[in-house]
Amino acid sequence: MSSTVSEQQLHPNVIPYWRIYRFLSALKRTALVSIPIAIHLMWLPQWKWIMYAAAAYLLFHWCKALFYIFYGVRFSYARRSYVLTSDEIIIRWGNIWSAHSSVIPLSRVLHVVIEQDVIQKKLGISDLAIVTAGDANYILGLLEEDTKKLRRQVIELAKIGDTGAYGE
Repeated sequence: MSSTVSEQQLHPNVIPYWRIYRFLSALKRTALVSIPIAIHLMWLPQWKWIMYAAAAYLLFHWCKALFYIFYGVRFSYARRSYVLTSDEIIIRWGNIWSAHSSVIPLSRVLHVVIEQDVIQKKLGISDLAIVTAGDANYILGLLEEDTKKLRRQVIELAKIGDTGAYGE
């Protein structure tokens, strides 16, 4: 039987990270959609529908991005957590409309990786990727120290199954 540990929330620094990431994604999308607008203005002025379609696309995606930046991150943060037991790790995530969870048996863990980009480094957070034969599951937005500690715990608990996958 598994001994349960309390459910752990993400670090609050993940909220500004998600906001920055979504804003940068919206800027990238704007740059890509500006290509059809430039084509319309330079070469195909008679095809006004290109500009209208691109403008509608931009308007929709900027509204969606701003809604997520101001409201959606709160829901995502509230619905993300994890529980580490002696034989499995449960990862919960969701958004405004849905909630999901993954149960990963520690005996199936092949690899545990810490990932961190430049923005996460500035905010002092990182992600933990737990790789099994079929998939990779991520615990996003943990403090760097907590990520290292959780990685060590997962590795130690996965060794109980005598897999020898870590060679330590």
